[in-house]
Amino acid sequence: MMKKKFFLLLFLLIISFYKSNNLSDIYLLPPSNIKVTNITPTSATVSWDPVFGTGYVVSYNIVGNPGSGGTNYTSNSSITITGLTQCKNYEVTVSNAQAGAGPSAAVFFTTSMLYCMDNSITPATPNIYISNVTVNATGLPVMVSNSTATSYFTNYRTDPMRKVKLAIGNTNNTISITKAGSYINTPTTLKVWIDYNGDRSFDSSSGELIFNSINDTNPTITTTFDIPSQVFLGPCKVIMRVISSTSQYIGSCGAPGEIEDYEVEFVDPSSLIVEENEKNNEIIVYPNPCSDVLNILGVSSDTEFEIYNIAGQKISKGQILDYKVNVHNLIKGTYFIQINDKKNTTRLKFIKN
Repeated sequence: MMKKKFFLLLFLLIISFYKSNNLSDIYLLPPSNIKVTNITPTSATVSWDPVFGTGYVVSYNIVGNPGSGGTNYTSNSSITITGLTQCKNYEVTVSNAQAGAGPSAAVFFTTSMLYCMDNSITPATPNIYISNVTVNATGLPVMVSNSTATSYFTNYRTDPMRKVKLAIGNTNNTISITKAGSYINTPTTLKVWIDYNGDRSFDSSSGELIFNSINDTNPTITTTFDIPSQVFLGPCKVIMRVISSTSQYIGSCGAPGEIEDYEVEFVDPSSLIVEENEKNNEIIVYPNPCSDVLNILGVSSDTEFEIYNIAGQKISKGQILDYKVNVHNLIKGTYFIQINDKKNTTRLKFIKN
């Protein structure tokens, strides 16, 4: 009987030892799936998949500069680290706080630039707003940004679909801005800056003011601009700032009105390997919504078009002249334009304001 009890006790001790060692292994696993989001010039949110343990230690530094960052403890599976330096490459690791746990693989991120901002918080004219910004850069995809309501400030810098790509030194790039709202005929000042030299300010005398329309009543305004041969190519991206105001006295830091910020990526023109005759495989219409003229890119000259209403009825047809279609006579609403280019037929939706 005593022999059986001895073996039973020995068996239980072995099981207990086995479980203890395996749980210790589980506890010591470093977190995985590390993600960095909500990156600003001075902060970032780090998150990960939770693991067994008493908490987590988050360590971060500027890449290549040990001791430049810090270490934070948290019992949650995410944390926002603050006090970062703008326009720097950072690396971050997350460790299980259980004694002996190693860190996760490093994850890298870059803080953005900090730009000036006016203290105003209310649009001067709520019934007029920027409904479309379109940038057609030579040799690069068109950036189209649509909005349906006014706001004082909209930060598009983290939206990859609204990134503005510009080839260094290229000329004859175009930008068009369309306004909408019940006060659309109100004289409006529109200004656009690009921080070419990366000094976080906008200098009109150095060509950074690329669009300057004062007290204009046209719903859509288009202009051309050139990219200098010397631009900022640091670890972070500069911005393009668009400002609309009913006041003609507006600066680059804002005014009563509306501000939109876009991230800009400068591209080496030698890397543009797409041939001219291959650029226009994709057909693009802009501005959308439109008021009087619908511009069409990616088609041959004198291509035929047909316009249908939302019910599928054909209401207009003709030829695309100078890559434009006059839609002035259409009433407000949603339409489809069918483009018959050689052997290909494309149908795209657009909105008439």
